[in-house]
This record gives sequence, structure tokens and C-alpha cells, in this order.
Amino acid sequence: MRKYLFVAALAVLALVGTAPAFALMIAPPQPTQMAINSPVVVTGKVTAIEKDTVDATAPYVGAKEKLTYKIAVVKINDALGGANNLTHIKIGFIPPAKVQPGGGPVPVNPGQPMILPAPGRPIRPGFQAPELKVGQEALFFLAKHPTADFYIIPNMNNPVDISTDAGKKQLEEVKKITAIIADPMKGLKSDKADVRVETAATMVQKYRSYPMFGGEVDNVAINADESKLILKAIAEADWKQIRPGFGAPSAMNAFYQLGLTDKDGWVAPKFVRPQPGQPPVDFTAVQKEAFVKWLAGPGKDYVVKKVVAKTPAPK
Repeated sequence: MRKYLFVAALAVLALVGTAPAFALMIAPPQPTQMAINSPVVVTGKVTAIEKDTVDATAPYVGAKEKLTYKIAVVKINDALGGANNLTHIKIGFIPPAKVQPGGGPVPVNPGQPMILPAPGRPIRPGFQAPELKVGQEALFFLAKHPTADFYIIPNMNNPVDISTDAGKKQLEEVKKITAIIADPMKGLKSDKADVRVETAATMVQKYRSYPMFGGEVDNVAINADESKLILKAIAEADWKQIRPGFGAPSAMNAFYQLGLTDKDGWVAPKFVRPQPGQPPVDFTAVQKEAFVKWLAGPGKDYVVKKVVAKTPAPK
């Protein structure tokens, strides 16, 4: 069921991502979160917009409808993740709909649904699918289009303008995250507890993220030594320490992302309502205590699983 809900959500994103009102429903993720979930992370400069457009399917597994993409050519300045040995990369994008003076919006793609403001209200900027332009220099979060020979900016992973002070700060945070992903064992073996926890939480979020374009998945065990260090760091962490930002890596989030079940020997602690006059139960502490006991017993041989897209059967 989770898979189908995920695919349906991606379909909605693909079809209505240019609508201004969409920003009222979903807030864009933080750059560090985008860096964890994106297969490719680069900084670069748009050097050209190709004259010819390209027709390709909507970006989710099983899509049949076609969309028309413009293609930006980006010169890579710094390949932070997933773009080794590349000097340039092509990014397909769908420009936002234009609004004619005195008229309605003009869809870039025929049949593209539009969400209009109420009568008498101006169109608010909100979230817009990015329109890349020559000379634009940014931090890009990308994924290979599932059926075409170019990359796209998936979901709401808008580029970060790195010419501003805020953008430069976000770039440094993203570099820290991509360095963790590039060499997780270094962080997991650090003599600093906070580094071990951040590394463990980051890698669990990376490993347990579902494919951006949906489809069937497998759960594949990661390296056993890395798994042991990840679980040890989670067990030793302060679960009440939460980093700012929705979905930011933390020990408690990492525990839930593991998705432990009774098949793993995990038995969730029962919540017991306190008697009148008794202090409230610290369920976070109870959950951590149960995890520590599980790891020393039924979970001693457990290995973290990585969610990977299933390879399509040969035709």
C-alpha cells in the first residue's frame, strides 16, 4: 500500500508542481534533506538552453503521459555526489505556466491541470517549478529521468542560489552531508559522539529512502560492519536531541526509519497511561530503553536494510 500511495503522490507532483496554490499544501524540503535523498548533487552554471525540446514520460514508474521538457546544459563546478567524472550535465525542466495580461494561464504541456486563484485575488508566487536560465549558478539536487537521457529536478528540490550569504551557508551544510555519505565509516568511527550519531542518522535516512519515482523495491542488507556501528551510535545517542527542520536526521527518527517488526525480534513497548497524580511517562526514554535491550538480545545479528528499486525483468 505504501508503494502505491508513494507513486500516486509522485504523479500529483509531476502534474501540478507548477501550480502556485500547491505551495499552500506542501513546504519544500531543506537543502540538507534534499542532499540526503538525491542521487546527484552538484554545483554548476547553466551555459546553454538547447533550442529543441524533448518529449518524455512524466517522471514516475509506469507513467504513460508525455511531457515536453526544455533542456539546460550545466557546467559542473563541484560534483558533491553521484556525478563523478562528469564535466557537464543536462537538466530537463518544464517552465512555469505564463499568465497573459487579462487572460488565464497558458499551460506548457497540453492538458496540464492548473489551479487558479479565487476571483478577485492575484496569483501568489508560492512554490514554482524552477525555470533554468543561462548564467544561473546554483546548487542542484538531481535524479536521472526514468526513461530519458537527461536529469531532472524532482519533486520540490529547487536549486539553491549560492551567490547569496544564505545560499553559501546552505552549501557548506550540504557539503558536510555529502562528505558523510561519501565516507560513512569515517564518521561512524569518530571519537566524537555527536559525529557518530549524525553519521548514523544520515545514513539510515539515505538507506531507507524510497526511490523518487516509485515502483517495486527490495530491501538489501548493507555492509555488516557499517550496520553494527550505525546501530551502536543510535543506541548511545540522546534521542531527545532533535535537529531543526522537518525530517532532519536524528537518532529517534533513525530508529523509526529502520522499520523494525516482530520478524526482527522487535516487540514495541506498551504505553501505560499514568495513574492520576503520577508524572507523565517519558515514552521516548521507554522506546530507547527497549531498543537498547533489543540490540543486546534479539537484534544482535540484525543488519540495516537499504531500500533499492527492483531491476525490471528482461523482456
